[in-house]
Amino acid sequence: MSRFFRRDESSDSESDYSSSSSDDFSDEETQKKKQTTSGAGASRIARAGLDSDDSEEEVKRTVKSTKDKLADQVTELSRETLRAIRADEWHLAASSFDQLNKVVPKLIKTVSAANLPRSYVRSLAALEDALYENQKDKAALSKLSATDSRGYNQLKQRVRKHNKDFESLIAEFRANPTESNDEEEAASAESEDESSDDDQAVPSTRTAAAAAVPSASKGKTTAAAASDLESDDSYWDSDSDESSSSSDSDDDGEVGIARWLKKTPTKEDTSVKKAKKDRAQRSQRAAAAQAAAAAEGDDDDDGFTAVGKDGKAVEAPKYNERNLNEHLLALIASRGRKNTNKLESIKSLETLLGVGVNALQKAKVLLALVSAQFDSAPSSGYLPIEMWHRAQSRLNELLSLLEANRQITIFETGDSHDYEEDFEYKNATITLRGSIIASIDRLDDEFTKSLRNIDPHTPEYVERMRDTVSLYLTIVRAQCYFEHRNLNDSLCRVVFRRLEHLYYRTDQVNLHVESAAAALPRTSESYVVPASTAGNMEAIIHSLCTFLYLNADTLLRSRAMLMHVFNHALHKRYYVARDLLLMSHIQENVHQADVDTQVLYNRAIAQLGLAAFRLGKTQESFEHLVELMSVGHHRELLSQGVGQLRMHQLSPNEEQLQRQRQLPFHININLELLECVFLTSSMLLEIPFMASANINPDARRAPISRAFRRLLDYNERQIFIGPPENTRDHIMAAAKSLAAGEWEDARDYIQSIRIWSLLPDSEEITSMLASKIQVEALRTYLFTYATQFESVGLADLATMFDLPKGKVYALLARMVYHSEVQASLDEVGGVLVFSRASHDASSRLQQTALALSNKANTFADINERVFELKINGGQTPGDRQQGGERGDRNQGDREGRPAQSRRDGGGRDGRDNRDGQRGNQNRRDGGGGGQGGGHRGGRSGRRGGNAGGGSSQRRNDNN
Repeated sequence: MSRFFRRDESSDSESDYSSSSSDDFSDEETQKKKQTTSGAGASRIARAGLDSDDSEEEVKRTVKSTKDKLADQVTELSRETLRAIRADEWHLAASSFDQLNKVVPKLIKTVSAANLPRSYVRSLAALEDALYENQKDKAALSKLSATDSRGYNQLKQRVRKHNKDFESLIAEFRANPTESNDEEEAASAESEDESSDDDQAVPSTRTAAAAAVPSASKGKTTAAAASDLESDDSYWDSDSDESSSSSDSDDDGEVGIARWLKKTPTKEDTSVKKAKKDRAQRSQRAAAAQAAAAAEGDDDDDGFTAVGKDGKAVEAPKYNERNLNEHLLALIASRGRKNTNKLESIKSLETLLGVGVNALQKAKVLLALVSAQFDSAPSSGYLPIEMWHRAQSRLNELLSLLEANRQITIFETGDSHDYEEDFEYKNATITLRGSIIASIDRLDDEFTKSLRNIDPHTPEYVERMRDTVSLYLTIVRAQCYFEHRNLNDSLCRVVFRRLEHLYYRTDQVNLHVESAAAALPRTSESYVVPASTAGNMEAIIHSLCTFLYLNADTLLRSRAMLMHVFNHALHKRYYVARDLLLMSHIQENVHQADVDTQVLYNRAIAQLGLAAFRLGKTQESFEHLVELMSVGHHRELLSQGVGQLRMHQLSPNEEQLQRQRQLPFHININLELLECVFLTSSMLLEIPFMASANINPDARRAPISRAFRRLLDYNERQIFIGPPENTRDHIMAAAKSLAAGEWEDARDYIQSIRIWSLLPDSEEITSMLASKIQVEALRTYLFTYATQFESVGLADLATMFDLPKGKVYALLARMVYHSEVQASLDEVGGVLVFSRASHDASSRLQQTALALSNKANTFADINERVFELKINGGQTPGDRQQGGERGDRNQGDREGRPAQSRRDGGGRDGRDNRDGQRGNQNRRDGGGGGQGGGHRGGRSGRRGGNAGGGSSQRRNDNN
């Protein structure tokens, strides 16, 4: 008979016995209670308190030292860690491990590390083994919950580092784990009393079972789990019997109301509850072990069979060529469902691929397999690199299959072919529904995502960049396939993908990639890229772009045009790129295009500016870059990240979109180089224009480059300016030197900028800049001192700026022709004669004097207004006059004079007439400055008297 039935019978017999005995002795107990309580007169609560005190005195109490308490705590936490490992509850194991790390250092202060409890060493060894075994089993790790996965990762990072301090103890335990268990049991028996020994018999039994079976290993057999469960049940059976008998004996000792009052939980009651909880956990672990063994397909299952949700036995599917189509359709239908295991689907498809017997079945399975591998990508992030390589290999396998079987064609509008007779296929012409170009696009996009998310300054980025060649070869193979099948739409898309991998690179790099593509086996010659273009990258890119111009839609044509412009500008073919851009008229409608096209347009414009600068066309370079660089977010316009200031202005959704549009690091244009080119071009144009303010008043109001003028003004306002440190400081220092006529210093500042070394022809650029600085320094000198000289010799200018005399003559002739200076060239005398009739001021001193005079007059007018306000008591003369008129209408003068007598003086009272007379007197003294004082009277007279004399005196002083 089962032990459960035996337990119920024993409990029933005990309850019958207790009830009968209580009936027999109920009278005696009643008499005893009456005798005890009648003399004292105590209440029921007092009697209950007395009984509870007596029961508490009967409980045995043990006093433990701090060392023993810490040892018990370490032992209990170690056992909890072992239980959590066996149940795959890694979050509990992590929390127990953290608690152990807090308690063990306290225990080490009282005992040495060699005397730590064996259960602690056993838990450390079990953690190492479990982490090592689970690291091999990727499928088991994928089935863990989020909290367990987090706990597992935390333990994996901490355990190895933590166990270095206990390597000797762990090695000793691994050498003789059984002896270690016995030693622990003996030590616990000596240190604890009988009750504590009974409580700790369970963990010792469990740890002995754990020593026999590898800890937390996923590959343990069901028999081991069953034996472990049986040993635990046998223990808990005996322990529950003992606890039940002890509880019955305790209840027999209690009498009266004390039996029904709330009791203080004892240690034995706690152990019983804990036993029930551990028993449930044991049963769950045993069920999990059985399910794992059934999933792994172990033959030695001890009669256990895996069952499904409905209780029926689950059998592993059997694949063959006849039911391949049925299983394939089921797997395809399960895509996208909530509870679908993507990794299991991939394994099933790989199994089906091995079962296929002909090209048709393999092609259908490969199409589904490539799509399933892309489905395994996370929602945020990128496809793992290992999975990306698998998808690429399967896609290459599919292309090889289609190249070998020309009768099979795959495109978007093909037939589904869901027939079960596919195993009887006999190489007939057939079309399948699928999209190879979609797989190519997804493969390329996942590659770009990975580059976008990997730190570009790490070796992982360089390692990832090595896959560029293999991806390019896959694209070329797909292009050949679409050419042979005459699939024009897919061909345009794959040609555009190929162009995307070529346009931003130099010809030297592209030739290495094209040499690898030329080695691919081809059945026929390509008409998109003819064989005559081999070795000429300009011709290859031109062929790809021309094909897109003729066959692609509007979007692809526009992008191909911009890529073509970028490539021409990259290789210093500025005029070809400029003419191609102007003829396309893209700049007229680019503001209506999508974001990616606008980014590509900005990149093409930026590269055009760099190309013009490399040819010495500073004016054209500035015109190309001014619109892009004048705004404060050129980084976003080029899709190369978000600036620090703009980061706080964007919403989270906008910031996420900006990061998704960000280009990989190796495609970016160097922003520091772009800024250096823009500021250098602005300096060469703005400094001569600022110097021409002496003869051109518009130069003050309308700067050529507001961004450069703003930086220059800010630099001039600085109190202390140290030596230049960055690129911007070098250009500002060069601009100041150029404005002062020190062209040698300006040349040295510009040539000392290190960013020029990034350009392929850096030496030519530095020499070009030196020549440009000499010419602009000469123009600045003429603009600055044109009002100081009547003539200047050409030989002197050539010597001063180290230029050939012929070049100086050509420059002066051009300036005179464009009316930049009002002068004439005397070829016989070799001088430049300036004309003074073109401007009013002949010297800088006169211009300064006129400016001072204007400011003095403005100050005098302000002073007069303030004086008027002071005299009128804070009112303007108009308000005072209006107030006087209202007073005239209401009442007369205080002295009795009518209002008309006040109007005769022109004001509110007689003081206005006196002011007018005073103004006439001042006019006579000052020379006619206050003529309107006596005629207008009132306010006008006051102005004539107060301001007229002073104004006249100032005129006399000026004269």
